[in-house]
Amino acid sequence: MADPGGSDPRAPTADLDALPGELARQSISKSVIMLPLDGAIQAIEHLSQHGRRLENWEGWVRMRDGTRAKSLGYTGSFALSRDPSRAAETAIAAMRSTSASWDRNPEYPGATLYFALSFGAV
Repeated sequence: MADPGGSDPRAPTADLDALPGELARQSISKSVIMLPLDGAIQAIEHLSQHGRRLENWEGWVRMRDGTRAKSLGYTGSFALSRDPSRAAETAIAAMRSTSASWDRNPEYPGATLYFALSFGAV
């Protein structure tokens, strides 16, 4: 069920509510988009096509027991372009590189890397 404020683009769950249901259900957070690489790329592509611009991404870690924590080694974006296409392209390339680095040297053995995404209006 959508958060009552979900239609307000400033509401905490607006980004997550704007995703197709199947993709939104893959998020390990009920309030923000937090997906593994493939899902994060799908989310960026979907929201970019629907008038949203990726503002930033952060690396998050899901531990074996289901707990999660912000990654200290895979921190995310610093500044993305104000151009939606460039922001998406830059972020996806960086996230793929981060994921490849994680695969070679995970921050926590047995944990999974996720990407938290924040969007704004174009």
